[in-house]
Amino acid sequence: MTLHTYFALKYLKVILTTFFLISLLLILIDLIEHSKRFSYYTDLFGILHLTFLNLPKSIYEVIDLTMLIASITFFISMSKTSELIIVRGSGRSVYGAIFSPVIVSLIFGILSLVVLNPLVANTSKTYLNVKETYLKGEKAIFSIGSEGLWLRQGNNLEQSVIRANRANYDGSILYDVTITSFAENGSPTQRLEAKKAVILDKSWQLKDVKLWPLGKGLSSEKNAEIIQTLNVPSNLTKEEIRERISDPSSISIWDIRSHISQLKAAGFSVLRYEVRFHSELSHPLFLVAMMLVGCAFTMKKFIGNKKSLAVIASIMLGFGLYYVRNLAQLLAEGGQLNIIAATWIPSISSILIALGLILHMEDG
Repeated sequence: MTLHTYFALKYLKVILTTFFLISLLLILIDLIEHSKRFSYYTDLFGILHLTFLNLPKSIYEVIDLTMLIASITFFISMSKTSELIIVRGSGRSVYGAIFSPVIVSLIFGILSLVVLNPLVANTSKTYLNVKETYLKGEKAIFSIGSEGLWLRQGNNLEQSVIRANRANYDGSILYDVTITSFAENGSPTQRLEAKKAVILDKSWQLKDVKLWPLGKGLSSEKNAEIIQTLNVPSNLTKEEIRERISDPSSISIWDIRSHISQLKAAGFSVLRYEVRFHSELSHPLFLVAMMLVGCAFTMKKFIGNKKSLAVIASIMLGFGLYYVRNLAQLLAEGGQLNIIAATWIPSISSILIALGLILHMEDG
């Protein structure tokens, strides 16, 4: 038990050190990127604010590869100090040295799911709102519910509220659209209804439109117009709408099931959210797989160039499994693979592949 505790604490220390160093690197990269993009809109404090809001998401995106690097570092250090040789010489199985890191990796994965995932969701939403405030001077209003999709667009002179019953998968096409425009003083100026609205560069292209002018003493129905195609100016972009609609990372694992129900009621595609949900649940297992991959090639004591080759082999296999998992998820999002198969099988098979390599290296 003392040996397991020793290995667990040592591995945890390596994980925390690795995450700290990678976090510093991500902060530096984000700081440079945000300085280039937002230096015109805000000061250094604002840039730092954006950088740290985006940091949890950046860390979460590289957590698998970080676990791989931590595992390689841990087992190389164990090899250098000959601790695994001592374990073997004492008559104990070397697999006992793997047990503690496996448990630590699993617990770390579960904690990242229940703690870091909601943090990423909250900071991602705040990051988008702050970014839009700097770029446009105001926070965008965006809502999806059983009553449909709601958007707000405009400037200081005019505001428009857009409501749509449903949309395509990325929000670039809205259906059964109503747009109500308001003047600077808050009074309504016109109302539009359209069968379809397509987001273009700085405008919405509306199809089969009925337009009612609104104003004091004005008969709206008598002055209504029917127009086949109408372009309405917009300060929204396709990328901004896609960020809000089709980015499941902005939804916490605790809220994603209720969000899926709301999207279904509003007629939106929920495939990406279903894939994200199962992918997050299987994520702790994949972190265990990354730890085992790092262990497979580096737990033996190598001499000279063989150690470098072992590290390269671990990294290449880890990257390979990582991209196979991502590819399977992309195919599932496109409806070409079963969701359960695409999210759970890569994690489980990665563990089995790594265990097979460990058995081969140790007893083969």
